[in-house]
Amino acid sequence: MSVQVLLTADNHLDISAAMYGPKRFNRKEDFARCFEATVEYALKEKPDIYLICGDLYDSVVPRNPPRSFMMRHFRALAEKGIRVFLISGHHDTARSLEQGASPLSLYGESGYARFFSDFLQPESSIFQKSGLKVQVSGVSFNPNLSVNEDPLASMRFEEPEGDVNIFMLHYPIEGFKGVYSLSEPTVRASHLPSGYQLVAAGHIHRHQKNTFGDIVVLYPGSTERVSFLEEGEKKGFVWLELDKSGLISDEFIETPARELRTFDFSIPSDGDINRILGGQLLKSADPQLILRVKILGNMSLKLLETYKRPALLSQFQDKYFAVEFDEREMEIEAYEPVEALPRTTPLEELKRYFESIMAKASEQERVELQQAFQKSIAMLQEAGAW
Repeated sequence: MSVQVLLTADNHLDISAAMYGPKRFNRKEDFARCFEATVEYALKEKPDIYLICGDLYDSVVPRNPPRSFMMRHFRALAEKGIRVFLISGHHDTARSLEQGASPLSLYGESGYARFFSDFLQPESSIFQKSGLKVQVSGVSFNPNLSVNEDPLASMRFEEPEGDVNIFMLHYPIEGFKGVYSLSEPTVRASHLPSGYQLVAAGHIHRHQKNTFGDIVVLYPGSTERVSFLEEGEKKGFVWLELDKSGLISDEFIETPARELRTFDFSIPSDGDINRILGGQLLKSADPQLILRVKILGNMSLKLLETYKRPALLSQFQDKYFAVEFDEREMEIEAYEPVEALPRTTPLEELKRYFESIMAKASEQERVELQQAFQKSIAMLQEAGAW
């Protein structure tokens, strides 16, 4: 006898996507589509348990359409007898009285899902499934932790009661690789609760698994690529089977995440930058691709006159889903430093001027210029020149 579990996390629904301008709602739909793939799979395969380990939403105040979208999905899962459990993460945990509660609270109150909202002590749900006593426990993200504090160090854990025991959290855990700050609250392996066969974790967007003694820790990863830090990573969710002995099997199932790709453009020594770069970008044009163009090398001032980023953005706005330019590794040659003029005075400059033109004048002209020079000197001195 065993139980089947679908595990997902870091779905980041209703992400801002402001950088995509008029295509921002298309980008929001990418995240919704990838999350929807988890629900469709669950409705087809009918797992006993469906877990969301934090950051279902990208913010604590998502718009109403995604809220409604989620309620319909949770209701559909509940109608199939699938038990849904949620915890909140870094993005969808309320951090102030003004924010109030997590948007996930609504689903916990609906009866379609169980939301473990407490971030100080674990909450649990115990039920019978497939002839097994199952305990699912979880703790939401604590926004009040200090730097380098272990989120589990101060928690009180009782021995779990189930034949199959699952613990949910949303923190980085030592021993796992991913994009997170090394100074943020991190769970030490020594503080993982004993008696649980599976720790289902969120926050790290890269799918990975590790074992600490008898405890299997598993990150499903995010369902869509959030940034270029995840370029090339496969995105998806995990299908698990567990029994009294622990994890029987786990299968990573990919979601239709949009591709993010980086193109390195080395600055040539001469030529028209827009023409050269534009020609290269045309070769890989793909209206479904988000492309990052990294400009590398030294850019002379002459070449800079031929590099017009707005024109390139306009040219390729329909040839790619989006194009962005990364110029952090581009060095622009500076103008030659201008030497400071020697210190001088108005009378010295007047004298220098007349000497230069008298050197080229005839004898008669020099007499006249000398007279003009004397009159000019007198007028400047009368005006206070020195």
